[in-house]
Amino acid sequence: MGSFAALLRKDLRLELRSGQSTLALFALSLLILVVLVFALSPEPRDRAEASAGALWVAMVFAGMLGATRALLSENENGCIRALAMSPVDPAMLYGAKLAAAFIFMTVAEAAAVLLVVLFFNLDFGPSLLRLAPPLVLGTLGFSALATLLAAISGRTRAGDLLLPLLAVPMFVPALIAGVKSSAAALAGAPFSAMSQWLGVLVAFDVLFVTLGGLLFEHVIGED
Repeated sequence: MGSFAALLRKDLRLELRSGQSTLALFALSLLILVVLVFALSPEPRDRAEASAGALWVAMVFAGMLGATRALLSENENGCIRALAMSPVDPAMLYGAKLAAAFIFMTVAEAAAVLLVVLFFNLDFGPSLLRLAPPLVLGTLGFSALATLLAAISGRTRAGDLLLPLLAVPMFVPALIAGVKSSAAALAGAPFSAMSQWLGVLVAFDVLFVTLGGLLFEHVIGED
C-alpha cells in the first residue's frame, strides 16, 4: 500500500500544480453538454431521460481523456517500463492509476451535474443525491476499463483513435444501465426501479476492476 499511496500522491500533486486534466475534462464535458442540449431540445416529460443520456455521454468521453492523462506522465521517456521493472506490484500500479482517473472524473462529473441541472432546467433537490450511486458505480467501472485500455493504446501510434474504438463498445451494457438508473433517479422513481440497473453496474465494476488488476502486468510488460 505504500507504493500505491506514493504513486497516487505523485499524480495528484502533478494535477494540483498544473490542473490540466480536470480543466480539460470540464471543458470537454461542457462542450458535449452544450451540443446535446441544442441537438435534443427535450420536452418537459422527456427531460429526465435526455439529461441522463447527456450526462453519461459526457462522462464516457471525458473519462477516456481522464484515463489517458493519468498514464501520460508514465508513458513519457519510458517511465512505465521502469516502473514495471521496479519492486512495485503491478496491481498496485494499476490501482493508483485507476484511483487517479476516478478522482479526475469525479471532480469533472460534479461540475457536469451542475451544468446538466442548469441546461436542462432541472430542480435542485433529493433527485440529485439519488444520482450518486449510479454515477459512482459507472465512474469506477469506466475508470477501470479505460485505464487498462489506455495502457494498451498508449503503446501504439494510433492510440488516440484506438482507445474509443475499444472502450465504448465494451462499456455499452454498463452505459445502458447507467442511463436507465440515472433517468429513474431524476424522474423521482422508487429505488426498486433503480436496483436492477445498479446490480448490472456492480457486476461490470467487479469484472473490469478484476480484469484490469490481472492483465495490467502483462500489458506494461510487453515490448
